[in-house]
Amino acid sequence: MTLALTRRALCLLPLVGTASAVAQPRLLSDPRLEARALVLPDSPTAPAPTVRAAPGYTTVLEFDAAIDPDSLSVEGREERFALVEVTTRMVVLRPALALPEDRPLLLKVGFADGLPPTHATLALVPATTQVDAQVRVIRHPRSVPALESELEAMRARCEAGNLVKLALSGELQGGVTHERLPSALLSSEVEVVAHDVYRTLAHALVTVQLKLAPGAQSWAPGEAWLRDATGQVLRRLPVWMDGTWLQPGEARFLAVELEPPSRPTRPRWSLELRERDGERHLALAPFTL
Repeated sequence: MTLALTRRALCLLPLVGTASAVAQPRLLSDPRLEARALVLPDSPTAPAPTVRAAPGYTTVLEFDAAIDPDSLSVEGREERFALVEVTTRMVVLRPALALPEDRPLLLKVGFADGLPPTHATLALVPATTQVDAQVRVIRHPRSVPALESELEAMRARCEAGNLVKLALSGELQGGVTHERLPSALLSSEVEVVAHDVYRTLAHALVTVQLKLAPGAQSWAPGEAWLRDATGQVLRRLPVWMDGTWLQPGEARFLAVELEPPSRPTRPRWSLELRERDGERHLALAPFTL
């Protein structure tokens, strides 16, 4: 009796090993992680763009328009994914099991403004040698004038003066006067954490640390308006930031470079940080140069 049971158990071992192997996620060996952009189709009947995902690797979908986190649906979410997180701009995925090869899993999410296209549909497919680690999802293809305008704005950012570069790198040293200004300024979503002015004989620099509230829509700087004591706009100035977007829950530094007046007076000035393509503007505490 005992010998027969032992032989039967030995016969079952290969089957047990096979079942265990099937249950384990199929990990890729040394995949290539890709960063790419995809444009949503204009027609709702067009095939959904594909996104390649694999167990053990994170795929980040970044949308160029705000999405409704409550509208997100992912096929097989509970069975096949170890992580699914969503904000107003991003969806983060990490499969726990290999995606089915016979059909894609559909990811659907609605845009917050309700304008067409109202939803984005993506087809999640198993990766073979390439994993889409970062995907920029574009709602509408951009026109040539819009791309040229963005290129000019990026060129202006790259031409920051030396004082701006020093401030953003944290390398400002002696020989510069410094003043910490009141920073207890709170917009509905954007908080001023720190507000400083640096002065030399030839330059002045205003730096601001902003923090965006969790759950808020991403914020990006457009330009700064320099106002005098009467509130009149004297100049519109470029703004540099240590990143392109301020995401929910993040804190980032901004810098605006000024030229002190040639007269030996100390008038009071103020800066208003203007949101790019938005209405969340920040009026900073007045200062002197």
